[in-house]
Amino acid sequence: MTPEQLSQTLVKSEGLDYNPIAVKFVTSLSELPEGVKKFGVSSGESGPKSFLCAMWGDCLRGAGPFYTTKEHQLCGGGAIAAGFGSLLPLEVAEKFMIGDGKLFGSMQALRCSLAATMPFEDGEFEAQIVGPLAAMNDETLRPDVVLIVCKPFQGQHILRAYGFDSGELVHGIAGGSTCEMVSSHVVRTGKPTFTLGDTGGNAGLSLEPDELLLAFPYDKLGTAVGNLSRICRTSTMHRHNIVHEH
Repeated sequence: MTPEQLSQTLVKSEGLDYNPIAVKFVTSLSELPEGVKKFGVSSGESGPKSFLCAMWGDCLRGAGPFYTTKEHQLCGGGAIAAGFGSLLPLEVAEKFMIGDGKLFGSMQALRCSLAATMPFEDGEFEAQIVGPLAAMNDETLRPDVVLIVCKPFQGQHILRAYGFDSGELVHGIAGGSTCEMVSSHVVRTGKPTFTLGDTGGNAGLSLEPDELLLAFPYDKLGTAVGNLSRICRTSTMHRHNIVHEH
């Protein structure tokens, strides 16, 4: 299936509220395909900036494809997740990330969480292209990761379809920054995952409390989509006389 067909099938089969979006990591600016606009050019702002998760949220609502670079990032987590490298030394982040009411209780906890996402090397990528999956292609705009916002029951269908033939279980990831958990971790492992996100990432994506995020390596998405029509969708539990405790 083409990216557009994958997107249309997912939305139609599962009744998704948002079209899936796709992320492509670009090693060098010289490798950017012709015709892909730069983030913020239509805003009229000088030196436009945003959060990576908010850019993804824009694409969920129809923006893109566009590309973004380190200069556009307001958040160090997003810059790390994109492979651009940190915006400032990790130690400097301590004052607004470490302590009660913040993200972690200690610098060691922050370092441990970051390492667990298998982060990209600083400067491993110079740009990220993001946009609706349906607007991508299998040539110059071939995605690396596909993000799907869904309700839990929709996610259960998609992940059940992924393992329908193989029996492969899909493991979730939580406790870190949304962008980091669904970027390098998915690329490095080559496996799909799902996450409940985090406070900042969910705000940037403008997710509802009952929505979660699936992340697929693009090359693995076809397996799930191709099996959506084959999975069980109705429980037979109602056929039994079930005794409930009170």
